[in-house]
Amino acid sequence: MKVKKLKYGKVSSKIIEELKKIVGEENVSSEKEDLICYSRDASLYQYLPDVVVRPKTTEQVSLIMKLANKNRIPVTPRGGGSGAAGGCLPLIGGILLDMQAMNQIISINIEDQITIVEPGVIYDFLNEKLMRKGFFFPPDPSSGIACTIGGMVNTNASGERGIKYGSTKDYVLWLEVVLPSGEIIHTGSKTLKSVSGLDLTRLIVGSEGSLGIVTKVCLKILPMPNYYGTAVFIYDSINSLAKAAAKVREAGIIPEMIEFMDRKTTKLAFEYIGIKGLPEGNFMLIDVGGIEEYVTKTLNKVFEICLKEKPEYSEKTFDKEYRDKLIAARKSALPSLARLKPCTVLEDCTLPLSKLPEAAYKIEKIPEMLEGSGVDLGDFGHIGDGNLHPTFVFDDRVEKEKLAFLKGLDILYKDIVLPLGGSITAEHGIGLAKAPYILLEHGPAVKWMRAIKKLFDPKFILNPGKGKGGPYPMEEIKIEIAE
Repeated sequence: MKVKKLKYGKVSSKIIEELKKIVGEENVSSEKEDLICYSRDASLYQYLPDVVVRPKTTEQVSLIMKLANKNRIPVTPRGGGSGAAGGCLPLIGGILLDMQAMNQIISINIEDQITIVEPGVIYDFLNEKLMRKGFFFPPDPSSGIACTIGGMVNTNASGERGIKYGSTKDYVLWLEVVLPSGEIIHTGSKTLKSVSGLDLTRLIVGSEGSLGIVTKVCLKILPMPNYYGTAVFIYDSINSLAKAAAKVREAGIIPEMIEFMDRKTTKLAFEYIGIKGLPEGNFMLIDVGGIEEYVTKTLNKVFEICLKEKPEYSEKTFDKEYRDKLIAARKSALPSLARLKPCTVLEDCTLPLSKLPEAAYKIEKIPEMLEGSGVDLGDFGHIGDGNLHPTFVFDDRVEKEKLAFLKGLDILYKDIVLPLGGSITAEHGIGLAKAPYILLEHGPAVKWMRAIKKLFDPKFILNPGKGKGGPYPMEEIKIEIAE
């Protein structure tokens, strides 16, 4: 096994003073309590930075990167900290760049159907502003109340509406990016269509902060549907639910969303939100949007298809308040499961649609394979586009449970997802969590991803050890910090 050696400079008192000159003393902290606050995201991992810096302008980010590049100090950009793969954690310490102060909606242009924002803008806040004008930015992550546009760009996030509207990359027209050297570049075009250059925008989107730091984003926005209809089904078998979802897709129907929760997650989520009167079982929600005539006709067709798989319960509604409550239940899947055990690990995988019934059934059986370990699992996700979120719950203070979780992770990716032709992440990114599996999925192509990383970041200072071009399992890295 070849070991990659990484040598970095130390965050000295002199470096901290230089950072204070760039952003102001009030925007730099090396206090232990502040560092601890930035040492976690929604994953299992914890790493402390040496210093937290809060820039407010692109120029400040550029100066910080020039300082870091000169002294070879690692820099980790961070948005809302809601990521589930450890992507915003400072693996090697160094500078933690908190981008939340860059939170301005610069413009909303309805005539051109675009909005220009800074990376620290919260997703739900942006959509509140857009919806007042009858428009929206469609990707709909469950963490929308906390996640930032910059974080969404860096992970190519999607969510409940991915089946119809795609992911973040489908809406990014151009970016302002600070490279590891401190150079500021602009990618893409101000028009809705352009092929005048290599698509650097798409290269940066989903790169997990490993190629450059995004400081401005131009997003395409869409008119909102004016009418919705929602169907709910409860199935006794997860296999039947997955078959019903696949048959809806086979019929050429593209709803706003096809979401599901397994039996355990459904029970907990309904209790969490306060939905009563529905039977226990595996829950599927299918939402249709558009003009009223189309919605009514399409929802009737959805009902006809899904009833053939013999659900225990079915209903349809056009009531907005009830629809919102059902969607809120689905979005509460993670916090609902988090009440079961001290540690909750949300996974993210995607399968070919034809393999969903087999995959969903096998994932449901993982706790049985870990019998007696104390590890449990709930499953939910965007079953309409093959994106599942198996979620492990366990006590990470108990070594037996922690080891069983790691075994369950291997079962999930090595024995189920990859053999069925799936992918190890659909929307959360590689981060730290998926580093052991990326070679299994992409093989020799990873070499070229790492070559692109080296081209952008020859000193390996920007979010090192993570992203598509930088994930090395920890046993492959030797880190040296100068004294």
